[in-house]
Amino acid sequence: MLISTIAGTAEGRDDTYPTELIRRAREARLSEQRYWHLLLHYRQDLTGGYTSEADDPGFFLAPNGKTDPQAELEATLTKFFSDEPVGRSRQPAQCAFVARYHWLKSELAIDNRRLPPQTCERFQSWFAEMNPQSITLIFASAFMNNPSSMFGHTFLRIDQKGQTEQTRLLAYTIHYAAEVTTENEFAFAILGVFGGFKGYFSTIPYYIKVLEYRDFENRDIWEYRLNLSAEQITRMLMHAWELGNAYFD
Repeated sequence: MLISTIAGTAEGRDDTYPTELIRRAREARLSEQRYWHLLLHYRQDLTGGYTSEADDPGFFLAPNGKTDPQAELEATLTKFFSDEPVGRSRQPAQCAFVARYHWLKSELAIDNRRLPPQTCERFQSWFAEMNPQSITLIFASAFMNNPSSMFGHTFLRIDQKGQTEQTRLLAYTIHYAAEVTTENEFAFAILGVFGGFKGYFSTIPYYIKVLEYRDFENRDIWEYRLNLSAEQITRMLMHAWELGNAYFD
């Protein structure tokens, strides 16, 4: 009886759906769409091809995904059917790359019965902790005593539901910074100019940035509320989650 049940399950498995989705994606030319290029940070080069600004191999699911949008899209669709951990965050592809998953699901009208969605508890917990209501662009003015801050610093604050002027310091921020690996001033200048440091996106409380910029460095902080819809905020945070799998240099 058990053998019969297992055999029936294997026979009923739909192994043709990945191929079908890839075919439909090709017909719709999804790999050429700007949204896909934005998700992968592709930029067109002088030869007419594309190269991603992301440098972390874990950000790509195809061996040549950094320079081939089509190959990366097809590898992504294939990986959505697997529970194998991918990326630096070591999660199934649906959870490591939630923005890709939701966009492709919308564009291809993916059938949940043929491609069951993952629970993605880590992402759901993180998103609930963000509790987003709106997004504010923050600009900290230049700090001449630090070469890396001579042009100021821009980052985002995730304003939470129910947030007040008194509690906004507890909101989270999304910011990008290089991981400095040398104390040599000459090496710092050379590596900084020519991309010798890996840069990472991170999420930290706003009060930590205020302590650093306003209290320690006496820098002005400017805030600009962005006019984003709830859907746009959700998509932005989904992509911010994905960027935990990438470094840029």
